[in-house]
Amino acid sequence: MTYVVGAHPQNLSLSILARRPQAVASLREKGLQFFVYAAGSQTIPLIKAGVLHLAGTGATPPILAKAEGLSAAVFGMSGSRPERGGLLVRADSGIHDLKGLVGKGIGLMPISWHTQFLATELDAAGLAWRDVRAAEILPATAKDAFIDGLLDAIVATDPLYAQIASRVKTRVLASPGTIFSNRSVYWGLSELVEDRAGPVRWLLDALIESDRAVAANPQEAAALLDGLNGNTAAQWLPALTSRPWGVVAPDDAFLHEQQRHADIFTRFGLIPRQIDVTDTVDISHFATA
Repeated sequence: MTYVVGAHPQNLSLSILARRPQAVASLREKGLQFFVYAAGSQTIPLIKAGVLHLAGTGATPPILAKAEGLSAAVFGMSGSRPERGGLLVRADSGIHDLKGLVGKGIGLMPISWHTQFLATELDAAGLAWRDVRAAEILPATAKDAFIDGLLDAIVATDPLYAQIASRVKTRVLASPGTIFSNRSVYWGLSELVEDRAGPVRWLLDALIESDRAVAANPQEAAALLDGLNGNTAAQWLPALTSRPWGVVAPDDAFLHEQQRHADIFTRFGLIPRQIDVTDTVDISHFATA
C-alpha cells in the first residue's frame, strides 16, 4: 500500500520536507508519496475521501475529526510555537483588550488552529463565542477587509502578519504559544496508522531530520519555500526564525490541553457534543523513530 502524505502551506515542516528531492525520493522508495495542496482547511475532507493517509495540521483538526466520528490518531507534534502576530486589531481602533471585541467581527482561517486559539483566549477573558462575531474567511480576503478598516480584528501570523503590518499599524491583543500552545501535529486515522510502524516511523525520521536542518540553516529552508502562497524566501524567513523546530512525542500535557479545549468547543457550540480525546494520540510509532 502507498501512503499519501499531505503537505500544505500552513504546515511548514511538511511543506519543506516535500521540497527536498532526496528525501522525497527516499520516502517514495519506502512507499510514501506527497500530495501538495493549497489549503490546510481541506485536510479533513481529503482524509475522509481517502486521498490522504497521513497529515500535518494545527491541533484543532484532530478535535474536529473526532467530533465528526473519525478515529484521529496523533503520532507526533512540534513544541509550543510562539509566533509573530496573533489576534490583531488596528492601532487606531480603540480596542485594547479582549473585552473590547464584544460584538466585533473577527476573521479566522477556515478549519484551522485559529478557532482553538481564539476560543481559548475568549474563555480566559471570561467571554463566550457568541459575544463576538467570529467568521471563517479566506486569509487573503480577511487581510483586505482588515486593511480597508471593514473587519475589526483578524488572526494572522507571519508571513500574513508582516504583509498587514506593512500596510497599517496594528495592535496585538494576544499571541499564540502562551495560553494556547499552538503546536503542529502529525496524524492519520487510527485504523491506518496502528500496527503499521514502518510508514509512520519513516515519515517521523524524515521530519526530524528535515526540521533539524531548518533550525541549522533557515535561509536554505526559506529558499525551498520561495514562491509558496505567493511569498518570497525573504518573506518566509521571519516565520522560520520565530518558531522552534523539531518533532516530539505527544504527551499527557498535550492531551490535557486538547481535552480542555474540546470542552470549551462544546460549551461554545463549536462541536455538537462532548467528546473524549484520550484515544486521539498514538505514541507507539514515535518510540521507534
